[in-house]
Amino acid sequence: MATLPEQCMNYAINLQMCPCTSENCGNRGICCECIQAHAAKGGKSACMRGAMRDAATMALVSQAQKACATNQQRNLDFCVCTWDPCGNKGVCCNCVRNHFSTDGSGRVACMK
Repeated sequence: MATLPEQCMNYAINLQMCPCTSENCGNRGICCECIQAHAAKGGKSACMRGAMRDAATMALVSQAQKACATNQQRNLDFCVCTWDPCGNKGVCCNCVRNHFSTDGSGRVACMK
């Protein structure tokens, strides 16, 4: 079942950094839905295609929730990250926030 904006704990923060130009996309600002939808089509989300990130959004990580009550298990099942000490597994938006760089070079494991 798709995550709705009101179910996404970091939705407001995600929107501030989301480079997606499709304002009508139902997945905009809901990173787990966006990442998984693009991966299912063999594509990459805008933030993982080399979009530049506004440096002013780098501090948003300190405001983000660290756990995902809605989709954490589903996201863990999808996650291919092999870095054991990673604290972002199962919380796609925090993973994206960690890897989405200001120079557009960042990639999460599921988008490589």
